[in-house]
Amino acid sequence: MKQLGIGVALCVALGMGVVALGACEPLYGGKPEKLHNPEKKKPPPAGPDEASDIKYIDDCAASFQDDPRKWHPQPSLARTLVDTGDTAMASSDKATEANAKVGLIKDAIDKYRNALLKDPYNADATLKLAIAYDRVLRKGCALAMLKRLASLSNNPKFAPEANRAIDSVGDNSEWFKGYHKDAMGAVGR
Repeated sequence: MKQLGIGVALCVALGMGVVALGACEPLYGGKPEKLHNPEKKKPPPAGPDEASDIKYIDDCAASFQDDPRKWHPQPSLARTLVDTGDTAMASSDKATEANAKVGLIKDAIDKYRNALLKDPYNADATLKLAIAYDRVLRKGCALAMLKRLASLSNNPKFAPEANRAIDSVGDNSEWFKGYHKDAMGAVGR
């Protein structure tokens, strides 16, 4: 039995040695991999100006060749239509949906256009129609309205009001932003 006791002691010692050798190894495997810094990437090239992305419509079918003998001015009705157009333009600035904005601007264009039918020499309606056309990217029509202002300034009867409107074009660089230089040329400045 003595030999059996020595054999058990030897097995226990051998088992303890194996456990001790196993405990010396790392718990989750070998050495961890070294982390590498990511490669530095160049920022994407700057895109072109926003103004160059805007696609303006250069054509316009405006005609100012009506027979003046058929003209019967209605300035009070024209003023009312201009005020209604102003309200529509102000509402379009506050609108959140794109379709609502466009609808209100179209409504304003109709009001300003009708105001010009009632009073064709109304400089205020002419300028506001040009601004409304600019908002819907109708560059050709906006420039046609500005040229109309320049021709109104040549008539002594309409010159004071037309010159005030022309001066406001020069004072407001936000109007006709993508083609302000062309707009100033259209009004003769």
